[in-house]
Parts: sequence; C-alpha cells; structure tokens
Amino acid sequence: MDAFPTTLLIERPLIYASIYELSAIVFGSEGLAKLSTGDNRDEFDKLRLRHEIAQGSKLLIEIAVVLRNFIDSEKWPMDPVHEIRVEERPEMNVGKIIEEGKKEKELSFRQACNKLIHSEKLSFGMKSLPGKMDFLDGSVELHGRREGKAWTANIDVSKFVRMAVRQL
Repeated sequence: MDAFPTTLLIERPLIYASIYELSAIVFGSEGLAKLSTGDNRDEFDKLRLRHEIAQGSKLLIEIAVVLRNFIDSEKWPMDPVHEIRVEERPEMNVGKIIEEGKKEKELSFRQACNKLIHSEKLSFGMKSLPGKMDFLDGSVELHGRREGKAWTANIDVSKFVRMAVRQL
C-alpha cells in the first residue's frame, strides 16, 4: 500500500481553521488590550497570559509542520487550478534571518516553516498601550542552532498567514 503524505491525513478545512485561529489570536490581541483595565488582575490579561502565547505558538508550529510537509510532498501543487493560482500569486518573503557570521537574508515561507519546526526559542513581539495590557504586535522571533552556529529569525505573521493560505 502506498503511503499518504501526512498532510493529506489532515483535512484542508482543519488547517484553514488553524490559520484563521492564529490570525484571530495575533490580530485580535490589540482589541483585548483596549478592553483591559491595565491592572495585574485584569481578566483579559489572564486570557493573554494563559492562551494567546501558548496557543499562538502551537498553531504556528502546527501550520509549519503540515504545510512544509505538504510543499515537499509529490502532491503539491494539488491540481492544475491550484498550480495556476500559485503561479499568479508568487511567493513573498515572510521575514528575515541572520545566521552567525553571515549577513541578514530574506526568509521564504518554506524556510520560515523549517525555522519554526527547529527553533529552540520562540517569542512573540509585544507592544504597549498606555494604561492597558501589552498585546501581540504581529511578529515572532525565533532562535536556534544549525551545525553548531546560532541563528535568529524574525517572521511577519501577516505575511506568514498570507503564504500559508496560498499553499492550499
């Protein structure tokens, strides 16, 4: 029996839901911050601390694993219509990477997926609102090592989401 690429075992509506949930978490964060009281017992701040960062991290990694696997499978593009759509919407870089001893470079979607999968540390960028709680600013910073050399990558979540949707 031929093996299926693991991405084919995850239905497209489920990965769309993950991409949407990531978008809602990251880009809804400022809305929650605006509703907050700014004190350390604020209910919206508890939601952020207990959900936003943990769930956002989980979703980023899930999306990266599924779509990188999908891109590398022999089933991508999925069909002629998908291939035309991909060609009409060319890839955009989703961030930057700097590797130890090298100059900063653009980060493609596939490379960003790899860095998410192999990162040792992931942190969301934050912004402050005076008198309110902090909120996610739409960026993610990753740290890791490859062949003994450190790297740091910065991902623009809005560009990552756009590219994730283009893969499907």
